Amino acid sequence: MRVRTVAGVLLVVLVLGSVFGYSLVREESTRTLTAEWVSTPPWSLESNHHSPTGVTVDGETFVAVPLNSRQAEHCRLRVLDGNGSERWHVDLPESECTVHSISDPTIADYDRDGRREIVAATSLKTLVAYDLRTGEKELEHRLTSLGYSQPIVTNVTGAPAPETLVADLLGGVFALDANGTELWTRKFPDARVRQPAVADFDADGAPELVIGQIKGRVVLLENDGRTAWRTDLSDVTSVKWMTTGQADGDAPREMVLTTFSGTVIALDGANGAVQWRRDFDATGATVHSLGDGDGDGQAEVYVAARDGVVRSLDAGNGTVEWTTTLTTEESVVGPPPTLGDVDGDPASELVAVSNAGVVSIVDPETGEMQSTYEREVPINTYPRLKNLDADPEDEIVVIYDDGSVAVLSAT
Repeated sequence: MRVRTVAGVLLVVLVLGSVFGYSLVREESTRTLTAEWVSTPPWSLESNHHSPTGVTVDGETFVAVPLNSRQAEHCRLRVLDGNGSERWHVDLPESECTVHSISDPTIADYDRDGRREIVAATSLKTLVAYDLRTGEKELEHRLTSLGYSQPIVTNVTGAPAPETLVADLLGGVFALDANGTELWTRKFPDARVRQPAVADFDADGAPELVIGQIKGRVVLLENDGRTAWRTDLSDVTSVKWMTTGQADGDAPREMVLTTFSGTVIALDGANGAVQWRRDFDATGATVHSLGDGDGDGQAEVYVAARDGVVRSLDAGNGTVEWTTTLTTEESVVGPPPTLGDVDGDPASELVAVSNAGVVSIVDPETGEMQSTYEREVPINTYPRLKNLDADPEDEIVVIYDDGSVAVLSAT
């Protein structure tokens, strides 16, 4: 574990100050998390755990909110403006309403028509795309089961227009061109690990798609749908979360997965080999961000769990760098934190949320909590960082258990 000692440094500075006639002035950095707005949900809901997203286009803000209900009564894709008021919405039939009815949405110009759309997978066993401004349905493509993970809009084949890739709950994987035509499809036993990702994982010059299966299999697919490799992690309990990135400095990229039982596993993107594995006594382990948060030249991965603790691990070998307790309350879920820039300075911040309803800015170097924002409403999923106004830094977008959304800024 990393140990930082400052007492000796302060002593040297004080002595030099007395010799050379200057005084030591410590500059304190303070942040305050402020709610720009908090939306009012249209119904009394519970258990919302699919994350909203947002974008600003020509000075107008659009926030796409998936509302899902454990009671299986009300499910809605809701689009809000820059004040939290509703622009438009699309409802799903009550007969098809579940806690997973609308996936994490994506905002992108999937068809290259010059206008952005909202793309999501639904419990109607469809991938849909709606015009961002009007809500007009532009695309509907049949899936094999209800949607779960966030669709990906990116270029994987090298064609002028991007492709849309989606994995549904029971393992259907689809690649569509800009017209919605199916390029290829694959079927696996399940694909409930959040979140599939596209990158050149094996460093061969072409992008691949990686998906995870809840029973422990990880599959890398070439851009034409062929299998590049498979890794079987069936000895672990219920793989549920995945993040990807450059963890150790070599050419291939890595995948880091977490399991319900508290295991964290890093895989080599070149061949799926296990690079390291750490087992924690922490049920419901989650992960969402991998990056060099502390600026030391080595990436970290940030793991949360139901015990309310966030762990910073060296992404190259899994060594624990620091731990921070967000809450001592018993948690139903332990949403993973998100790394990014929320205050405009050169350093990154880690935005962590707890099931108790607290949003915190955490120093990625030390784990120190620097500011918090609290509502007495549970949070079940990770925060999104999106630039929703004219300033250069991102805002924090949080969805609560009841379906309300808060947009926070760090000042």
